[in-house]
Amino acid sequence: MKGVDLRRYPFRGILKEMSEETGIDVSIIHKALFKRKTPNPELAALFNRKLQVRNREIKKFKRSIRQVV
Repeated sequence: MKGVDLRRYPFRGILKEMSEETGIDVSIIHKALFKRKTPNPELAALFNRKLQVRNREIKKFKRSIRQVV
């Protein structure tokens, strides 16, 4: 999970989406993922799934841009 800047655009909404889906506050999710030695496994799995989807969307977008240019 390190190396992902959650403040930047493609990733900035992931924690908020997780909060809406689970009903848990964003700050609690952030603490459970990044402020502990071992992250919460359920939230970590959900975060990784959302991150993979975002990365796929980014790659798809970059491919489509390459084809246009």
